[in-house]
Formats: sequence, structure tokens, C-alpha cells
Amino acid sequence: MKEFQDFDRAFLEETGLSLTSKVSLAEYSSFRIGGPADYFLEVRSLSDLALAVKSARKLGFPFYVIGGGYNILFDDAGYRGLVIRNSAAGLQYLPEKGSLEAASGTRLSDLVSLALKEGLTGLEFLAGIPGTVGGAVFGNAGAFGQAIGDRVAEVTVLSGEGQERALGPEELHFGYRYSSLKKDHKIILKASLKVEPGSRAEMLKTVEDYLNQRARKHPPGEVPCAGSYFKNPVLPGGRKIPAGQLLEQAGARGMRVGQAAVYKGHCNFIINLGGATARQVLTLAAELKEKVWQTSGIRLEEEVIFVPADASML
Repeated sequence: MKEFQDFDRAFLEETGLSLTSKVSLAEYSSFRIGGPADYFLEVRSLSDLALAVKSARKLGFPFYVIGGGYNILFDDAGYRGLVIRNSAAGLQYLPEKGSLEAASGTRLSDLVSLALKEGLTGLEFLAGIPGTVGGAVFGNAGAFGQAIGDRVAEVTVLSGEGQERALGPEELHFGYRYSSLKKDHKIILKASLKVEPGSRAEMLKTVEDYLNQRARKHPPGEVPCAGSYFKNPVLPGGRKIPAGQLLEQAGARGMRVGQAAVYKGHCNFIINLGGATARQVLTLAAELKEKVWQTSGIRLEEEVIFVPADASML
């Protein structure tokens, strides 16, 4: 525990930011699962985000940056290091560039709301997707055949060396639920997203349609869950097969391990019935993958990110 106290003090001296210790990560997860983090910090400005990351790296202390806590499963053991929650929000329309610039901690719901208010089309497909802009860019989030990577004009990141860099979409290698940021540990500071003037009436109609479709398939917001658990497999020819369809055909409906269960309305959602553990979720996910493999010869790949206690972005 002494080394933790030493880090706490050193971090405060470096940054002027106070850390909280032994914070339950379940409180910051849409799954409502996760043990305590040794240290926790919520930042509300990009300057504090950069300062915290640089300090943790300088001190050689394990850290992990999260956004809204969606699409993530924390370890039952918690996290041995510093969890930084990015709540740095901010939006501005840059008409000369035809883009909306968003700080990485901005909620997607706020991004869509501003676009609707300003009559700027191109981001309607993000309606109803929880989480932050940074998380969405990191995992190239999308729906209805569209993805945020298609709209990225530029992303400003903090490199491993502590330098701010502006990257174009070609440097981020966007793919289906993928960006190169998943591998190189650059921290997203802000993103510029391409938009065009559009009809508010048409945009509202589209958003309402998307929200209705999501409501029919997804668990209600109050149900602890991390969104679609598996990616839709992509066949060699490029055709996607819905993971939910493969799971349904494999007999996933009604499966559960402890308090982790397959959602009755759609087989590609694992929900927490109350008191589920990460181990139970991982066990159920492994059983689901095996069933699909045995019935279809297709190996599912997780979309939800499991963060083990010893993970690090150093």
C-alpha cells in the first residue's frame, strides 16, 4: 500500500489533481460489474486529461482511460492502477470546414442533439448509441450500415511521447468496429466530424425511426448491459451475418450462468440480472461462442472490451 501512497503524493505534486482511492468500477459501468480501482480520477477538461496521462506515464504507473463506461466489462478484482474517466465535453460547429468539433468526453447524445438543432445532417445514425465521442471513434461505433469513421475529418490525439498530433482517417485505419487506436494507446482528445446542411424535419424523422428500431431490439436503458456483446461476423466476400441470428440458431435463447443471462429480446445481448460477476459473463460468452462454432463453423469475436485488473495504457 505504501507504493500507492507514494504515487498519490507524487501525482498530486505533478498535476495538482487529487485522486480517490478504492473506487468501485461497477458504479462507472453500464454492466454494473467491477471491483475497486486502486485510484480513480474524473477529468472535465482536455488539459487535465493530457496532464493526468502524461503524469501517469512519467511516473510509470499503470492507467486506463474510460469514457461513459459502455461497451466495457471490468474485472471482478477491479483495477491495479489509475482509472481516468474522461468527462471533458465541448462542441463547436466549424462552418468553414463543414465539420462539428467535439471534445472526446462529449456524449454522443449531445452531439446528435446539436446537429439536429443546427440542421446539420450526417450523424443521425448515432442516435441512441450511448457513450462518448472518444469511445465511439476508438471502436468505430456505428449502426444501420454507417460508422463514425466514415464521418471523421480529423482526430487530435496524445501520443505515447506526450505530443499532440492531428491524424486523418487514413492514419486511423478504420474498419468494422475497429481503429488502430485499439492497438497503439494514443489518447483521443477531440474529433472533427464531417456534416452537411440538411432538412431538420427529415433528420428528426430519421432519428425517430432509428430510435424506434433500437427500442425494439435493445434491452431497456435500466437493464445493466454493455450493448451488443459480439461483432457481426464478416464473410470472406464482405457480407455480414448478424451475430444475433447465429446465436439464436445455436440455441442461445434462455442461456445463463449465475446472474449473467442472454437477453430474451435479442440473443446478442448479455445482461446482468443483478449481482452478476465478470467471471459469469465471460463464462457465458465462452459457452455462446462454442455453441456458434459447433453449429455454424463461425468463430464470434467480442465487441465488448474486457479490462483485466492488470491492463495498462502505459
